[in-house]
Amino acid sequence: MIERTPDARRPADAVDDIQAEWHRLRPDLDLDAIGIVGRVLRSAARIVHHSDDVLAAHDLTRGEFDILAALRRSGAPMSPGELRTISLATAPSTTKRLKGLERRGLVQRSSNPADGRGALIALTDSGRALADEVFPLQLSAEEALLAGLTTVERTALERSLALLLASIERE
Repeated sequence: MIERTPDARRPADAVDDIQAEWHRLRPDLDLDAIGIVGRVLRSAARIVHHSDDVLAAHDLTRGEFDILAALRRSGAPMSPGELRTISLATAPSTTKRLKGLERRGLVQRSSNPADGRGALIALTDSGRALADEVFPLQLSAEEALLAGLTTVERTALERSLALLLASIERE
C-alpha cells in the first residue's frame, strides 16, 4: 500500500470517496490502484470534455483534430494506418474521420506509390489553415486546465505520467 502523507493543498475528491467505500466493503484488498487509475481516468474525461468544447466551436471532434494535427506536424502525407497508430483509433473510426475531413476539403487522398492498394492523406491549404488556427486555442485551453499546478508540480506530474505510460505500454 502507498504511504500517504497529508497534503493541505489536495482537497478530497470523488476517488477518495470511492476508495473509502471499497475499503469499508473489502478492507482485505489493496486499493492503491484506484487512487491512480481513477484519477487518471477522471482527469482524462474532464480534459476530453473541455477539449471537445473548444474544438466544437470549429466544427471538429478530438479525433478529427488529432488527424489534422498529425498531418500538420509531419509536413508530409501519411497513410491511414500511420494516422490510426498515432491517434490510437480503430480502423473504422479513422476511415470515418478521414471521409468527413475529405468531404469538408480539409484533407485530400492520393494513391500511395509505395503501395498500389494504399492511399496517402495530405492536408489541403484549408486543413493547414484550420490546424494552425485551432492548435493555439487548444493549447491555451489545456494550459488553463493546468493553471492550478506549480512548475515543480507540473514537472513531477509529467515525469510520473511518462513512467505510468511506459509501464502500461510494456503490457
